[in-house]
Amino acid sequence: MMSDVDERLTLEVLKRMQQRLLRAETRIGVYEVQLNAFRQHQIEVLRDLRTIYQLLGQHHNRLGNSGASFRNATLVPDDPS
Repeated sequence: MMSDVDERLTLEVLKRMQQRLLRAETRIGVYEVQLNAFRQHQIEVLRDLRTIYQLLGQHHNRLGNSGASFRNATLVPDDPS
């Protein structure tokens, strides 16, 4: 009699643990998808930044070769003094 109760109690505990594990695995799957989306976005941002720095370098080189001053290149007005 006691072993029958123990078996049912153990079975009930295992069923609940299985349900909780399934929910945890589902949540982990959702987090993995979100993490992969974040990683992809981060890669795209880094590519954009690299492109921006390449363009800035090209403009800097072009302005440097033409003898333009930094003040003229940034459209900062001359000091009035």
